[in-house]
Amino acid sequence: MDEAKHAKPIEDNTSDTTEKKLPLTFTRLVKMGFHVWRQFDDPYYAGFAAQIAYFFFMSSIPIIIVLTQVLGVFDVSMDFIKEWLEAHLSTQMNGALEGIFSASSTAIANVLMIVLALWAASSLEFSLSRLTTYTLTRGKYRFNWFTERAKAIPMALLMLFAVAFALSVYVYGEMVATSIFKSEFFANLIASLRTPVLAAVFFVVVTANYYISPRIRVPIRAILPGSIVATFGIMIVTWIYSLYQEKAVTYNLLYGAFSTIVAILLWFYLISWVICIGMMFNKSWDIIMKRKRLTKEMLKSYVIDRYGETAGEETWNKIYIGEKDVFDPKLDTLAVKFSKKFDPGYAEKHARELQELKEEMAIKEWVEKEIQEEIEEKKYNGA
Repeated sequence: MDEAKHAKPIEDNTSDTTEKKLPLTFTRLVKMGFHVWRQFDDPYYAGFAAQIAYFFFMSSIPIIIVLTQVLGVFDVSMDFIKEWLEAHLSTQMNGALEGIFSASSTAIANVLMIVLALWAASSLEFSLSRLTTYTLTRGKYRFNWFTERAKAIPMALLMLFAVAFALSVYVYGEMVATSIFKSEFFANLIASLRTPVLAAVFFVVVTANYYISPRIRVPIRAILPGSIVATFGIMIVTWIYSLYQEKAVTYNLLYGAFSTIVAILLWFYLISWVICIGMMFNKSWDIIMKRKRLTKEMLKSYVIDRYGETAGEETWNKIYIGEKDVFDPKLDTLAVKFSKKFDPGYAEKHARELQELKEEMAIKEWVEKEIQEEIEEKKYNGA
């Protein structure tokens, strides 16, 4: 079975049936913080930040290569990149990267670099796609490798060029402005605006991931709170990392030549957690503030509105795991289907497990029915 079928949705009793939208207060903000914290009880999130950080790191070198190509369009010398590398990276890592930049470019090398960049960045987007859909559905989500991997490729292209553009503006904005406009005024203007521009690019990239990556397309307004939180979080983490890199020397003593790699991985790891928290915050905001945009019923309506009544219902059944979906053989994963066919004895074992589960669900439904009837009887007698 798919691992998501066994995931327990995170219960929450803070939702209400009223339609009134509530204003933001300090108390509700605290409740949102605790709701985000409770979501971490789900073991699915335990290693997710590390996985995303790994793919962040894998795609960082291709992003730097793309950055050099972007700067080359504006005739900005690569010497500036070498100076930046010497100031921020260890001698060993700086030497390795300078070797990459100084090597003669060939068609095969360019193709390999593009393939590597797309693979690493699409793997990152692939992980984010699973994270966002899983969070929206509270764990009741059926994973589809082909659909989500195909969607990850264009998102990877967007992220590669957006990050490369943001770094170009942030690090080399003054030189690019001078090269294009031949004006000191524009150079100073870009220098003063580079932090807001970087924040705006981060906001666009995060919002695009929250909006496009999930298999269920939700309204933009439903993901804006988490996008704002994630953007501020990324800027704060980046600022803290820059201070740490300037002040601290302990990690150099501990890790030696690998110190820069460890520091960058830590930075990526913290950014990954911020992205996870931003998506969780969207769910918390919807529940605590009673916006009712990310409920199960609304998620289903978004799918039906997008695909039509018949196709939408079918798509919803493929995405969302209902309580009795486990009994439908059409919804078995490829692993289960092939195991039934080629693993001796598995089909019988699987059938026994389903029968036991069916009996447990029948007992649970009977108990719930008895409790509900008892409650109704007490209400009737009390009236």
